[in-house]
Amino acid sequence: MGALRAANSKDRFRVIVLGILGLLTLAFTLVLLLRQPYSLPNQPFPDAHEYLNAANRLAHGHGYTTTVRDNAFNHQHQSVNPPRYPPGTSLLLAPFALLGHYPGNVEFGSKLIVVAMVIAAGWAAFVIAGWYAALLTAFITSISEFALVSARTVMSDALAALLIVVAVPLMKMHRKWSVYVLGLLAGYGVVIREGGVIVVACLLVLMTGWDRLRIALSAALPILGLAIYSWVTFGAPWKNGYSYWLGKFPYYSLSYVLKHPWPPGGEGYYADSLQNFHLVALTSSGPIGLVPNLWFYPLMVLGCSGAFGPPLFTSIGLIATVRWWRRREARFTLLLTALAVVFYMPNFSQDPRFIAGPCILLTAWASAGVVHVARIIRDRYGQELRQFLSPPPPKGHPATHSPER
Repeated sequence: MGALRAANSKDRFRVIVLGILGLLTLAFTLVLLLRQPYSLPNQPFPDAHEYLNAANRLAHGHGYTTTVRDNAFNHQHQSVNPPRYPPGTSLLLAPFALLGHYPGNVEFGSKLIVVAMVIAAGWAAFVIAGWYAALLTAFITSISEFALVSARTVMSDALAALLIVVAVPLMKMHRKWSVYVLGLLAGYGVVIREGGVIVVACLLVLMTGWDRLRIALSAALPILGLAIYSWVTFGAPWKNGYSYWLGKFPYYSLSYVLKHPWPPGGEGYYADSLQNFHLVALTSSGPIGLVPNLWFYPLMVLGCSGAFGPPLFTSIGLIATVRWWRRREARFTLLLTALAVVFYMPNFSQDPRFIAGPCILLTAWASAGVVHVARIIRDRYGQELRQFLSPPPPKGHPATHSPER
């Protein structure tokens, strides 16, 4: 009977905890969906303006073009230009431009991507460590500064993170079709942002046998499409909108590794969370980093910011991935994080959003680590804790009397 009561008590506790986490996750995910986007003048320029404008023009048969006038060095006099950014984000948002009123229809599509990212984060944590980790990860991601800001802006960051995070559950399925889908999504990540190449590289390193070939073939399809678009639009498969708009401006340079790359007046999107940990100083135009890229991105990965969750929480994720390094998903997260840090160190735009995907995966592993430690504590000290927390028996109860000798 005692064992049965303990089992019933354990089941009730599980239901209560999962229920609370589930309700919190659902509530804050709905908050993301209902969050009012920034007005068009307040959307990040030129990024969001181009994504919105290009999606609308794609939907109405004008091709992947934009009428946004970038404040760059070239082509300002032309009324229609190719956008600076790869077409992946606007392609996915274009169907939303066919319904409702612009720009609200496209902004709603962007919010759906943020919600899908939260669900994908929970899914990844579920295949790693079950329901507790899944709901904890989804809850943390839904209230993170990154998700809250992404729900109000139309950017490529949430979509890029979504395609990275969903790689873990697809990798775990061990099905031929899931490998093809995994490669296709990884390849499409390159069509969203050039940094997507590191995801493809990680998969090619970690996959073995025929799965490696399946990844290569399926990832090559969207990458080939992007190469053809670049060839037709800019004259060579390796050229892009950055070279079109910025000319010979050094967007990547080793000099940015050892110094902060922004000139006075540079902007970022996560001022509040970063300011709390003194990694940036605020001016009237936004956060100006005090550290070079060499330190900035490792500090972001270690959780020295509230951009992706509680401070230092991703550090727990790093420990967990090392603890379970034999699992392919853990090695994928570790390798992806390392390559992302190295890839963005020489980048001119210093911003934590570029490593959102790896940081959300580290949040999932951190949740798994917390659940693992909690279970160890429960198994070793559960009986003592129950006795300590249980109320004393009332006076006159048999338990209060000494047994007869």
